[in-house]
Amino acid sequence: MAVFRILEATARPGAVARLSELVVRQEQEIVAKAPGIVFVQTLRSGDRVMAVSSWASVDDMKRYLDRPETGAFYRALPELLMGVPSVRTYEVISP
Repeated sequence: MAVFRILEATARPGAVARLSELVVRQEQEIVAKAPGIVFVQTLRSGDRVMAVSSWASVDDMKRYLDRPETGAFYRALPELLMGVPSVRTYEVISP
């Protein structure tokens, strides 16, 4: 079953450009090339950044999450963020 994963985060003051760069680099270099990726997009509004990805299956998304590059990405986030990012996963219930 297809799934969407949505990450939303607020940048620390002065860090939105670096946060945006980090998320876009992850999108273009890792997520976009991952097996099972259907769609990926990064959005920004003021100091908020959102990354939306769609995966062919939960297993494809889990394989992406288990990659060392993904772990490194998540470890790099805290110094750029106000608080903890919101990460939600939704199952597609309508074709």
